[in-house]
Amino acid sequence: MTQPAAPEPSNETLSQQAHAWVARLTSGHATVEDAAALRQWCARSDAHAAAYREATLLWRQTGSLGKPRRSRSRRKLFAAGAVAACLAVVVVSGTLLGVVPDGRALLADHHTQRAEHKIVDLADGSQAELDADTRLSVDFSDAQRRLDLADGAALFHVQHDTARPFVVHAGAMSVTAVGTVFEVRYLADGIGVTCTEGVVEVRQGDGTRQRIKAGEQVVYNAAGAGPLQRIDSARELAWREGVMVFRNRPLQELVHELNRYHQGRIVIASARVAQMPVSGVFHLNRADEALRHIEQALQLSATRLPAGVVVLR
Repeated sequence: MTQPAAPEPSNETLSQQAHAWVARLTSGHATVEDAAALRQWCARSDAHAAAYREATLLWRQTGSLGKPRRSRSRRKLFAAGAVAACLAVVVVSGTLLGVVPDGRALLADHHTQRAEHKIVDLADGSQAELDADTRLSVDFSDAQRRLDLADGAALFHVQHDTARPFVVHAGAMSVTAVGTVFEVRYLADGIGVTCTEGVVEVRQGDGTRQRIKAGEQVVYNAAGAGPLQRIDSARELAWREGVMVFRNRPLQELVHELNRYHQGRIVIASARVAQMPVSGVFHLNRADEALRHIEQALQLSATRLPAGVVVLR
């Protein structure tokens, strides 16, 4: 006798399961096995995949808006609140050390792991070059080409389209470009915008706008925009060749970059040490070599602990 097929889960059940997956992936305890299990879950049916996409979209909206829309039902508000709570979790232990995956990366449309570079071909003919440990989401419509850079750094080669502005959102600011090449990078203390071709317009959270031309760079932080600086484009984009060129920049900025390539964690013991100026050409995939240079040049000591943790003091 043929056994009756198991009933398909309802949309409500799938939604609950999808939100549970998002909560798991943003908890800081996700594993490689979790990632594989999620892929299998999404592959069960189109409905499973759609539920996960919807849960991921809600996660992004909650993160960017800070609160759910009032029109949602109480149940959806509760789900949004649960997802928002996940955003407040500080990701520690294995995720910070780079030995287990950061579940947040699986919620982005495109991401890179530590020490990984990737070129993404976008639907409009533009390209995004992702530096290590970067998360990028894409939302193109008939009216706008929106991209959300959640972490890391990306160089954008923009295809000209006056009908659809190309807008990159990062933190509380947005960068709009038409037919240009520019980089947006999360720094140790702020976000840097570098234009290498054409012109971009940066809009800060308070509505302030600023235009940046080719060969110029501005760093934005909680205090606002820093001074406009002329830059050497080849030096600023040297990360594409696996190196980082520093000239009298704070040590914390170099450590911030190295931590996106180092399997472990480099920690600076004091604010005084963090602000010490450092210069040199550093190979990003040779962190030990960079640390030796830092120790000698700045007369610091490096204490090496298990799991790749290095303390500079």
